[in-house]
Amino acid sequence: MIPYILSREEVVNILVDDPAMFERLVMEEHAGRTGYSKEDLTVKLDAVSELGKLDSLESFERSFWGESEVDISPILDLTNQLTRTFAVYLGNASTLFDKTFGEFMNKFRQSLQRAGLTLRAIDFTPEDVGILKENAAAYLSTGEFLQAFTFDRLLDSQVMIEQVVRFPSGCPSLREDLIRRALDTAEEVSAPVKFVLRISYVSQGAWEDLFASLARIVRQEPQLCTTQQLVDLIEKDVVFLCNLLHASYADIRQWPPARRRRAIENCLERYRTGI
Repeated sequence: MIPYILSREEVVNILVDDPAMFERLVMEEHAGRTGYSKEDLTVKLDAVSELGKLDSLESFERSFWGESEVDISPILDLTNQLTRTFAVYLGNASTLFDKTFGEFMNKFRQSLQRAGLTLRAIDFTPEDVGILKENAAAYLSTGEFLQAFTFDRLLDSQVMIEQVVRFPSGCPSLREDLIRRALDTAEEVSAPVKFVLRISYVSQGAWEDLFASLARIVRQEPQLCTTQQLVDLIEKDVVFLCNLLHASYADIRQWPPARRRRAIENCLERYRTGI
C-alpha cells in the first residue's frame, strides 16, 4: 500500500460518484495524520492491484485500421491514469528501496567497522541465481507479470549489485529467462506479450528493455512466439504502435496494411540488433 496524493479534481469526482468512499478516505487520512491541504487527499494506493496485468486496456482492443477512424482519446486517458499509478509504484518500489537499503547498508557497514570486521560482497553461484529465478517465476504461474519483473528490477538495484552480491559471469539474464518462461507457460502467448507492450509505454520507457529482450527471444526461439504473432499483437495496441513507428494514429491509418506490417518488422529488427 503506497501513500498517494489525489488531486482536487480526483477528490471532487470521488465525492460526487461515491460519497461513502470519500468519507472512508477522509477518515483514513485523519487516522493516519497524512493530510496535506483542504483540497488534496492522501490515500493508500494499492498500485499493484490497480496496475495488475494492465487488463483494463483490454476493453479498447479493436480494429483501428478499418475504414472508420476510432476515437482513441479514452485509451489515452486511461494510459495517462495508469502511467501516473505506475510512477507512484515505481518510485516507491524501486527508488525508495535503493535509498532505504543503501542507508541500512551504510549503518551496517559502520557497525561492523567499529567491531573490527568488514563486509564482503557475496559471490553468487549459478545455483543461487536459479533459486532467485524460481522465486520470481512463481509470480508468473498466477499471471502476476508486474510482480515477477519487479523482482528482477530489485535484483538489478545498484545497491544490491555494488554492495551485497556479485553475479557469476556469463549468467543468463533473469529478465530474459522470465520472458521465456512466461511465453512457454502462459495459457495464451498473448498475455505476456501484451504486458510487455503495455508496460513499455505506461512506464514511459523505463521498462522498455523488456520489449527489446522480447524481440530478441522471438527471433531466436520462434517456437515460443513467432514474429507474425508479435506483429499481430503490436498492430492491436494503437499506443504502442504509434510510439514504435514515431507516427500519429491519423497518419498510420493512411498506410496500406503491407506497409504498416513491414514498418513494424523493420523496427523489430532494429531492436534485435541494437541499432
